[in-house]
Amino acid sequence: MPKCIQITGDSSYGGAGYLVLEWCRYLLARGWEVDVLATDPLWVGMLEQVPGVRVVKHIHIPRDISLAEDARAFGQLLSLMRRRRYDLVHTYTATPGFLGRIAARLAGAPAIVHHQAGWTVTDYSSFLERVVYTPLEFLAVMASTKSICVSHAVAQQALRLHIAPSGKLVTICNGIDPGPFVSATQDDSRQLARREVGVTEGHLLIGNTSRLSRQKDNESLIRAMGFLKPLLANIPFTLVLAGDGPDGRRLSDLAIALGLAESVRFLGFRQDIPRLLAALDVFVNPSLWEGLSISLLEAMAAARPIVTTSIPPNAELVEHEVTGLLVPPQAPEAIARAIARFVHEPGLATACGAAARKRVVESYSVDRMLQETWDLYVSLLASEGLREPQGSSLGGHVADRIPHR
Repeated sequence: MPKCIQITGDSSYGGAGYLVLEWCRYLLARGWEVDVLATDPLWVGMLEQVPGVRVVKHIHIPRDISLAEDARAFGQLLSLMRRRRYDLVHTYTATPGFLGRIAARLAGAPAIVHHQAGWTVTDYSSFLERVVYTPLEFLAVMASTKSICVSHAVAQQALRLHIAPSGKLVTICNGIDPGPFVSATQDDSRQLARREVGVTEGHLLIGNTSRLSRQKDNESLIRAMGFLKPLLANIPFTLVLAGDGPDGRRLSDLAIALGLAESVRFLGFRQDIPRLLAALDVFVNPSLWEGLSISLLEAMAAARPIVTTSIPPNAELVEHEVTGLLVPPQAPEAIARAIARFVHEPGLATACGAAARKRVVESYSVDRMLQETWDLYVSLLASEGLREPQGSSLGGHVADRIPHR
């Protein structure tokens, strides 16, 4: 029986967690032994509901760099890997990914894979960050057997910034199960969710589902509400932000300071994302950098009119005026104008939503993503002379058995 560990560290449940849950079920169905390293209480609780998953929760790898904690975690990782002798180590996010890959290489793991949902070095990194993180990224990639780039843009960025050699990279684009999002737009989910938020059909509901952090730039979205007021005349509107994160208090204070407290609502962490998306009239993703946004894929599956930034990973999904509207990063006024355009051109809004859903269904299914990742696992084990796992496909949609965020 092949044995693997998925290392997620102290990450909370979100887009990456959704994919890890799906992947664990997929592997278990094929006879793999699956360990997952996780310490966030909510995330641990969800993993423990999956029969067969062994949760490793005694090794704490913080989201932010902490030399003392990281050193202790590295020693524990090395000990664990030497004891468990995994056939394949699969890491996620920055610090767990770095520590996990180096420990796996030292422990002699036959195959080491990293889920590359973006790079630590971005176009917004300072000169010091580039100097420090670029060689560390390169070292971690070289310690890997393969790095899975979740979009073509992520692979291209690695080559442009000289972070990784092309031979170490493989592109497997993120995917989702569109079923729950399609269903939610065809039942009474919209009416129920809007009633919960306290808005009627004549009230414009704008929203985003993302972590409240600098990367997601919800600050620009909140500031856009001030520019939106004169563009909509007498049309009432509310912005809802679903998610939590380190910037929650700062963003709440910003909305109050701008006199927008009544127009901006913070919903916190939600597990009913299909239902919430069905309630929205416009979805806005103002991210500064991404790998390939699960939130954006979900909004596309829900056929929402989408406004998003023109960064390469988003532009890989959203074609301007075809599947949504693209705006420059950190441009609140442009966000407001794009939202207003959808309001004043309902035909464009409907057409973009329908085209976005079609694109997700045809090209970004979770089944395609899981099959491509499985094929990679099989090829890596075969190249190491290990016994190939049995099976090559899994009927049905694994996501139907997994709770959405």
